[in-house]
Amino acid sequence: MAILLKILILIGGFVLGTVLVKYNYQLTQLVGHSYLAEKYLGEGGTYTMWKLLGVVLIIITVIYVF
Repeated sequence: MAILLKILILIGGFVLGTVLVKYNYQLTQLVGHSYLAEKYLGEGGTYTMWKLLGVVLIIITVIYVF
């Protein structure tokens, strides 16, 4: 049962991470621009923030499962 749960978490993490990376423009249009991301990551930092969050989510998911 625990293996099945970890497989589901792995699939969910990959799907959510991929959505964050692929649809960062639409997410930014939906929730708006982040002041801190624009300040520290430069112009277009909100899009970069979503991409980084997606990649970090995928990496954390893989670390958790294995």
